[in-house]
Amino acid sequence: MKALIEVVIKVFAAYLVFSSLITHIPLLAMSNVFTGPDPHPYAHLVVAFMVPIIIGIALWLGAPRLSSKVLSAEATDQPGPVVPEAGIVAAGVFLIGVYWFVRAIHSLLLQLGSPVDINYGWFAVIALSMGLILGNRYMADIFRKLRTAGSDR
Repeated sequence: MKALIEVVIKVFAAYLVFSSLITHIPLLAMSNVFTGPDPHPYAHLVVAFMVPIIIGIALWLGAPRLSSKVLSAEATDQPGPVVPEAGIVAAGVFLIGVYWFVRAIHSLLLQLGSPVDINYGWFAVIALSMGLILGNRYMADIFRKLRTAGSDR
């Protein structure tokens, strides 16, 4: 059960990192994000971009210790069901991809129906989300390699 909790924490950490990246990619594609009457301040963008990434990295690195603290001593001694890690990671990556695909389509449809210029950065989000949806098994393999890097497993 400890390994399952560790994997869930790491999938959530990956979500935080990818979420921050995908949220801010469209801002970089906008030509007027740093100009005009109300430009977004650089400090705000940097903080909004980096905080989830820093938290995600901290969760990723601290997942083994956090998973130990989540379970009581009695629960760690009891055998639990065997859950394939690759399947959990692939399912999580797939769901993250679906979430961002739906969010990007929603944002593009809202922009088409409004007088606002279309933010073409959402097309990059659609491409990245399709990569997560279609490449979820590949991402699970990468996750396994990152998790086992430097160990004998």
